[in-house]
Amino acid sequence: MNLSDRTTGGSPPLWEVAQRLAAGEISAVALVDGCEAAWRDWHGIINALVLSDFDAARAAALESDRRRRAGQSRGVLDGVPFSVKESFDVAGWPTTCGNPAMQGRAAQRDAVVVQRLRDAGAVLLGKTNVPLGLRDWQSYNAIYGTTRNPRDPSRTPGGSSGGSAAAVCAGLSYFDVGSDIGSSLRNPAHYCGIFSLKPSHGLVPLAGHGVGSARFGEQDINVAGPLARSARDLEPVLRAIAGPHGDEALPYRLDLPDCPHQELADFRVAVLPTHAQAEADGEVAAQIEQLGHWLAGQGARVDWHVRPDFDAAELWHVYVTLLRATTAVHMDDAAYADALARSASAAADDHAYATLQYTGATLSHRDWLRLQVARERFATAWRRFFSDYDVLLCPAAATTAFALNEEGEPWQRSLTVNGRAQPMTTQLFWAGHSGLCGLPSAVAPIGPGSSGLPVGVQIVAGRYRDLTALRFASLLEDAGYAFRPPPRPSVLPANHNN
Repeated sequence: MNLSDRTTGGSPPLWEVAQRLAAGEISAVALVDGCEAAWRDWHGIINALVLSDFDAARAAALESDRRRRAGQSRGVLDGVPFSVKESFDVAGWPTTCGNPAMQGRAAQRDAVVVQRLRDAGAVLLGKTNVPLGLRDWQSYNAIYGTTRNPRDPSRTPGGSSGGSAAAVCAGLSYFDVGSDIGSSLRNPAHYCGIFSLKPSHGLVPLAGHGVGSARFGEQDINVAGPLARSARDLEPVLRAIAGPHGDEALPYRLDLPDCPHQELADFRVAVLPTHAQAEADGEVAAQIEQLGHWLAGQGARVDWHVRPDFDAAELWHVYVTLLRATTAVHMDDAAYADALARSASAAADDHAYATLQYTGATLSHRDWLRLQVARERFATAWRRFFSDYDVLLCPAAATTAFALNEEGEPWQRSLTVNGRAQPMTTQLFWAGHSGLCGLPSAVAPIGPGSSGLPVGVQIVAGRYRDLTALRFASLLEDAGYAFRPPPRPSVLPANHNN
């Protein structure tokens, strides 16, 4: 059995190579060699794995092979090659978040998630591309250039974990760890046709993520989580990287509740294919509707267009305000002064994103505390909702992967949704709807849509019910809703530019 079909990106999933490693049928060194060969085939086309050290990876793989021969395997991830989002520290490598001003900074130590994966025996290959400041649904910057979607290099792979999704989709690594505060794990998986998990907030330490003063251990709303080619691959990575860190590791232990359901027919499913607050394109909504009807045919209880009992417009306002409040830590003094001036002149009832990005960035601590009261109301409504349902199925983004567009700022751009222009920031609703209250969300491929591009479904579960979202995704995969390798383009697009 060949390791991969390098013309299609058809590397086997993590769980399969882990079984073959355990059986002695393949070596970790061979896995690294296969990933390097895929990188050589794809790098000039998609530009996803932008920092790499295959020699160091081979040395780590040799150590893994020696451990296995000595009967000292560290577990399922031992010897499996992985990549990590550029925003996570790797000792001796730069962490820039796409900012040229940070290019000379070398990390002193690994981020917690990187160290935990190394401790589990996983083999680091390199870092994957991001947008400047991690603030785009595309992945390009002045240091590393533009990352492209392996399904169609004229289109985005998503962002800000777009390099992560593109690398995994093309078989450059067996899994990647990215981050998500505004759908940054979810939209790339949806656009590239792979699986991802945005864990419950606080499960995975963020120490060593980001730059400057943003590199503390936990950040409001933001999470780290895995991307892979199989739903079965997500749980072992989650278990390797999750759990308390530092002083919290003294009194606390991670004990995620198991999912009791063994079949799709056991699930109580709510289906929300679109929402008036953020209309989804028909190509996306139709696939989710089709999935809902299929699930009903499998015996699952399916209810349509149900939602928690809260004002969606109010949630949008609170989410965007708190999102911009927590990301304001990245702003330099000049940018913050500009935001202060703009927020001072804003009308109190102006809830447009263009305004909220400034009022949120300059939010007083008193007002921040007041918004926590609203957030707890939303969280209470979600708890009631998930007493009646196991999962909510909804879009991860408003459209399929859109054409690359690097003009202006992300908040100044628009998408075409059902033939009409929609501000690109509107689709943040599908990020904040569950993300504001820290709920877990898996993404599984259920497409392609009518255009032939991937469509993913966002699988939301109750707080800390991460294994329920993963079980549902795995059962979908077993039923045929699985990763399909992308064909390798024979020529580069005319506007190709790394």
